[in-house]
Amino acid sequence: MKKFGVVLLLMILIGFGAGCITDSNGTAPTQTSPSDHGYVTVNGTKIYLDEIHFYMYGMQTCPHCHKMREEIPKAYGNDSLTYYELVNNEENANLFQRIYQLTGIQGVPAIAITYNGTLYAVLEGEFNVTAVPKIIYTGMENNGVILAVGGKVYLLPRDKDNSEEVINELYELFVEHRMPSWNSNSTSG
Repeated sequence: MKKFGVVLLLMILIGFGAGCITDSNGTAPTQTSPSDHGYVTVNGTKIYLDEIHFYMYGMQTCPHCHKMREEIPKAYGNDSLTYYELVNNEENANLFQRIYQLTGIQGVPAIAITYNGTLYAVLEGEFNVTAVPKIIYTGMENNGVILAVGGKVYLLPRDKDNSEEVINELYELFVEHRMPSWNSNSTSG
């Protein structure tokens, strides 16, 4: 995995300076929501907000999970979040265990972000949801998946065999909500 700098980490987790996204002219537009005009322009690329979907593993007792379950639909619409509860759910706990084995994510919320059906980020913990279009753009621009875990940010490049396998497995665990078929009889990585 290629390690991104601390600056990118801070930008993602803090939300790009109060949650504003800079457009290609270097100006900061007002915070955009799906009800405004339906897209945000990031460095000349339109990111359509209704094409963004979140998949989250969490716990009903976790205040960070509760906050993300409120903030994501508020910013991206009621149908923008698929939630998987870990408390008293053995299937979800097993899937989350495999996510831990792949990524090192130990805490919740654990959130995958897709755009137009493609996985662009997997993030551990709470983050500023207004930064999501920039996160997606960064994944697109670098042809990979952004992985933020344990206070560090990495890029899983799509054009590397080992990363491609991990990306495919993360897609199955988050989006398809199933144990990858090649791994169904294995619990170790």
